[in-house]
Amino acid sequence: MTSVQNLRLRLSGNSVLLVLFALIIGFSSCDAFRKAQTDDKRAEDRKELDEVQGEGRYNPETGEYEPSTSINSEVDTVNWTVDPDEAPPIGSDATPVDESVDPVTGDPLDEGSGEKLSKYRVAVLLPFFTNRFTDGDNIDNASLSAINFYGGMKIAFEELSRQGLDIEATIHDTKGSESTTATLMASPEVNNAHLIIGPFRKNNIRLAAEKAKALRTPFVSPISASSGVTKDNPYFIQVSPYLQTHCQAITRHAKERYRTDQIVLVARNKKAEISRFDYFQQENKKIEGSDDAKPFQEYIITGEEMNFDDIDVGPYLNDNDTTVFIVPSFSNKNFIYGLLLQIYNTKGNSEVVIYGLPQWMGFEPPSYDYYELLNLHVSSANYVDEDMEEVKNFQRKYFEKYGTIPNDKAYSGYDVTMYFGKMLDKYGTKFQEKIDAEQAAYLNSTFEFIREVPLAAALQEDFSKTNLYENKHVYILKFDDYMFKKAE
Repeated sequence: MTSVQNLRLRLSGNSVLLVLFALIIGFSSCDAFRKAQTDDKRAEDRKELDEVQGEGRYNPETGEYEPSTSINSEVDTVNWTVDPDEAPPIGSDATPVDESVDPVTGDPLDEGSGEKLSKYRVAVLLPFFTNRFTDGDNIDNASLSAINFYGGMKIAFEELSRQGLDIEATIHDTKGSESTTATLMASPEVNNAHLIIGPFRKNNIRLAAEKAKALRTPFVSPISASSGVTKDNPYFIQVSPYLQTHCQAITRHAKERYRTDQIVLVARNKKAEISRFDYFQQENKKIEGSDDAKPFQEYIITGEEMNFDDIDVGPYLNDNDTTVFIVPSFSNKNFIYGLLLQIYNTKGNSEVVIYGLPQWMGFEPPSYDYYELLNLHVSSANYVDEDMEEVKNFQRKYFEKYGTIPNDKAYSGYDVTMYFGKMLDKYGTKFQEKIDAEQAAYLNSTFEFIREVPLAAALQEDFSKTNLYENKHVYILKFDDYMFKKAE
């Protein structure tokens, strides 16, 4: 384990936004969060903190982190790393695990291998990109997501320690690299861990998930919501709901409030967008309880995508009724802006409601008035209610420790660490087998995990096999008073 070096990281603008933590240099850093016996405000914690840039969001189209605007600082967004012209990936060629033998020695395992321990080892793999630092005065924007996530994790580790949970956490920098991730996954710190959290990038998650399956170690994917990274993997835990889950949540919310004939699915003439219609139509059949249920209307916009004259929503509007447009698109914000403008200019006295995907919260439209006047709703994996006392307490702790208010990744880091720390404490090293019975809500996340069972096993009512565990909780937010709030 290498020692931690303090670096002062300055923002190139006019203000310092974060005072955070000692950046990990080298392969790993070790934090031992043992049962607290003294005051939690230790001087050495404060010495670790330094200045970095503020909140940003990852754009899968550009591969860069972009600044967030204050208007969406209350919410988080999910990034699906899919080719915008291809259908979302589904499935993989992973090999099922033989849970009766040790993956290394081949020896039979004891029934009690999921025991509760006096101390747990947790390996955290995040893309800090320490290799991009040229000196102590600058930090690469790509590092910010991991830095903020770990800032929240560190507070959670300390709280769990005060509650009596003994954790030894090793923090590793993947540098966003598959080769580095592979090296880390072969290291003793990761091989001997009872829980692995991270990394962020799809290819690194796929690599780490398969290694964790071989190690029989619970593996938590905390941020990325890319499907198809693993299969037949009873150790894989997906925190951010998949795209299909968002579509299902939007369908349920809309169906509870509007008739089927009021709802219109809208997409460009793109394979990926049109393929998403099936998620909504299938969920509608499930809600109606019949394969013969009346389907939603579908409007596919043809012609040149940037020629807004090709967008004609008039036939779907009714002065005496409300029209609900569901738009499962996120890869072209100019198309979304053009669609909103055409709906606004055409609707007249008609009432409209629009549902979009979480990426929309990271966009900055020409005018937020369109969001307000068109009753915009979006799905989201996360939501922070700043009136909650628990949120206020966390904000105070975070500010005292780092000199700034937390951003969305900081909340997520805290929530993930608290939930899975408590699961280890309650159930031991095979906690994932109980995860679908342990719902919990924290600062910006609600955890409602569902065990995904292979179709063939489900048809035979054999629920002993597991593909993975996915968090199914999705918030529906409405843009109201120029901010996103939890919809009623």
